[in-house]
Amino acid sequence: MKIKFLVLVLLVISSFLNAQVVQLNAPIANKDVVFMENKGMVSVEAEYFYKQSKTAVRQWYITAKNAQTKVGPDKDKSNHANASNGTYIEILPDSRVTHTDKLVPGENFSNKAGELGVLHYKVRITNPGRYYVWVRAFSTGSEDNGLHVGLNGNWPENGKRMQWCQGKNKWTWESKQRTKEEHCGIPQQIYLDIDKKGLHDIQFSMREDGFEFDKFILTKDSSYKPKDLGEKTTTLWPLKSYYKQIGASLLENKTLPIADFPIKGTGFYKHAGGKWLGINPNKQKEAQATTPFPFKSGNYDMVFVAVGENDGQSEFKVLINNKELGTFTPPLTKDVFEEGERNNKLWKNIKFKKGDKITVIAKIGSADGKEWARARWSGIVFVPVGIGQRVIKTPFEGTLKVAQNRAPVIDAPKGRIAVVADGNSPDPDDLGGTAVSLALLRATGLASKLVHYSHSCDLVRVKRISEKAEIERHALMQSVCDVTARRWGGFNNLKFLDAKWNQKETVKDLARAINASSAEDPLWIIEAGEPDIIGFALDKSSKKKHKYVKVITHHPANDDAGDFYTWQQILDFGVEEVRIPDQNIKLKVPINQWDWARDHKDKRLQQVWVYGKMAEVDDVVKFQKGKWDCSDAGMLLYWITGANVNKGLKQGTVSDVKNILLNFIEGKK
Repeated sequence: MKIKFLVLVLLVISSFLNAQVVQLNAPIANKDVVFMENKGMVSVEAEYFYKQSKTAVRQWYITAKNAQTKVGPDKDKSNHANASNGTYIEILPDSRVTHTDKLVPGENFSNKAGELGVLHYKVRITNPGRYYVWVRAFSTGSEDNGLHVGLNGNWPENGKRMQWCQGKNKWTWESKQRTKEEHCGIPQQIYLDIDKKGLHDIQFSMREDGFEFDKFILTKDSSYKPKDLGEKTTTLWPLKSYYKQIGASLLENKTLPIADFPIKGTGFYKHAGGKWLGINPNKQKEAQATTPFPFKSGNYDMVFVAVGENDGQSEFKVLINNKELGTFTPPLTKDVFEEGERNNKLWKNIKFKKGDKITVIAKIGSADGKEWARARWSGIVFVPVGIGQRVIKTPFEGTLKVAQNRAPVIDAPKGRIAVVADGNSPDPDDLGGTAVSLALLRATGLASKLVHYSHSCDLVRVKRISEKAEIERHALMQSVCDVTARRWGGFNNLKFLDAKWNQKETVKDLARAINASSAEDPLWIIEAGEPDIIGFALDKSSKKKHKYVKVITHHPANDDAGDFYTWQQILDFGVEEVRIPDQNIKLKVPINQWDWARDHKDKRLQQVWVYGKMAEVDDVVKFQKGKWDCSDAGMLLYWITGANVNKGLKQGTVSDVKNILLNFIEGKK
């Protein structure tokens, strides 16, 4: 298969976008997805918007076979069966279905382009000029057949009032502009004048609510008219990194990405925006690159991460200090590219010394002697001995799953909950973690189960944070507890304690909760910070009660950070250890993934966002920059969905949190 201009033909939705179960009004393409004009034409699926704006009144929602939103009113049945990719979007709620329904400008109708429900798509233009705009829509009447199109935030006259009159009750391509003289529209009057090469933001905004939008095409050919599903969609390579995903699958992993291999003069080139190294078959058939082993000397399982291709089977040879370790040939694939378990090679229990030369030699392959695979690969992962097989099986959800906008099932086990957090230590993530944890408890009706919440449990200040900065953190942590509890409600009988400044009272309070435990009413302690307070409380409480105590932990950084108790000493009290995977992987995310909370009209959600933002702008640590982190709340999410008793969510996501909180706010418990 020939790939020209670095474009990828998208045959189905599952072959392209990032893996995720999406909110039905959330983008399923990220900001790195760019659609490519080729020979004066570009085709884009409507559901591939990278963001929505002007969403306070109306929003676009995805509809597919297993994804049908219930945002009302909306009397239409699903029309996904004949939509391109079996998926389309609709702007809801749809309050004006017939001409007799009340018209409310700025709500269910907008003759002003760019005012309501704006969709954004990134398109790269290589041939500037006039582009005629075609849209595939499903209209059932006279009040769901209008749309506007704009360019880079501008809404030109010839992009306003796209109109559909014919082709009712079926998917229909149209490119007509409504005028005072011709309500059903004039052909060839909807266009965008794009006068510069490069990246452009193509935008659509609502004219009438209930509009159903499947696909759009930009073309320089004024005589062109799409048929059936229209042209296939083309895009630049998405930048989702499987290598980063497998590298982050285990905290102890050490990664050696392609970026650490010097490539000048090696025969390799950076491909897909730096995602892979590859070989240009028009120039050569073989390449090799070498870099030193930068980690601590010792034995490791070694995972080589390659890319399977459909044009042929390339061969990779790995050498250590010029001695061959082995070769690997990824299998031939059906798709253009494939990443995942089948394309990883594991070498077990290999001895390395710091500074050893690691060389990768690659040879391209061909399935037919005409088209060549490019020997693409993304890096090497060094894993603790014995764990490589588990890492190599790291699932790569390289396909999109569009699913119902559902919150996880709430099925908390019997018993009460206690949380011991830090937040006064260098890592400020407990600000967001505390706000989300309290909001989740209130939203799920479990606030009364919280019998202890203490913060600032790092009892010995480390040098990385100054005394003044630590005092500030104590104040922020007390604020996030008190303000969140007051705004969300349900915590009237709970006192939030500063563990360091009120250590005696904190230990006594937690010990009291431990002593109240029984087989029918156990205590679940969430270790969201150092273990010392838990240790002191266990020591002060009745030993007979310890068998009814369960401690949930997700990160060894907390377990091993105690100044007075080791993790083993905590376990020696006879409590039950409940360990789940690192919650940072899916709950420490780019801050824009929380824009939904920042932009929501409910002030409780805005307040939750503010505390995560405070952590993001923290000037003590740098690794929080650009991140919204509520990772410790993942343990609370695990408990409210069942813990180890009822198979709780071991790897919660922002979508899980969002669904729970929005369902509560919207009265959909």
